[in-house]
Amino acid sequence: MRDVPSRLSNPVYTNPVIVRPDQVYAEPDGLSLRFDLFRKQTSEVLPLVICIHGGGWISGSKEDVREVALLLASTGYAVACPNYRLAPLHPFPAAVDDIHAFVKAAKLNAAEWGIDPKRIAAFGHSAGGHLACMAGLSGEERVEAVIATSGITDLTAPREQHFSVSWSFLEQFMGVPYEGNEERYKDASPVSHVRRGAPPFLIVHGEMDDIVPVSQSEALASKLAECGVRHLFHRLPAKF
Repeated sequence: MRDVPSRLSNPVYTNPVIVRPDQVYAEPDGLSLRFDLFRKQTSEVLPLVICIHGGGWISGSKEDVREVALLLASTGYAVACPNYRLAPLHPFPAAVDDIHAFVKAAKLNAAEWGIDPKRIAAFGHSAGGHLACMAGLSGEERVEAVIATSGITDLTAPREQHFSVSWSFLEQFMGVPYEGNEERYKDASPVSHVRRGAPPFLIVHGEMDDIVPVSQSEALASKLAECGVRHLFHRLPAKF
């Protein structure tokens, strides 16, 4: 795929970011999953940040995180924005499996992409934060750091733990109701996978979030602390 140069509007960024768009990283059931790769025009081996879009697991695409990718790439990171299968057509664990497949692909193709396979981080917001957490806590190949903003971390007891606005997309993501499928919801929850030796986490969540309760990030931070996992939790107050 031909590299496509792209510049940020801010004149501070004088080195153009090269974009390698729409590359295929996996084909589950014959469906081509694609990603965009962003990096400066350099021969240097770069650390990689995987930017995972949100959308409640039922909407969104890699284009949603393009501006974040351009910003990070302009500072010297390689950045990959993968698409993943969406619910309800593809319920759990499809999206999680896809992100695991991308991490594996990144490490296998590190030389070709010009990245360091031992310096890969996952970043995501909301449902993307959930998938970033799962990339660091589960799967055969895991990332070395996680940045989760307003991440969904515990899917169990959804009507007690989540706002009503999210009940529908939580059930669409899981593909089955919570009652009678409690273990499945637990397996989909990052907090259930935290263990000693997990990678470091940066967690950011605002108190005014009316989609994902700040208690979700509190629960993750508490579990990480319990297991001795290095982490920073920035709780953004309602008033600065």
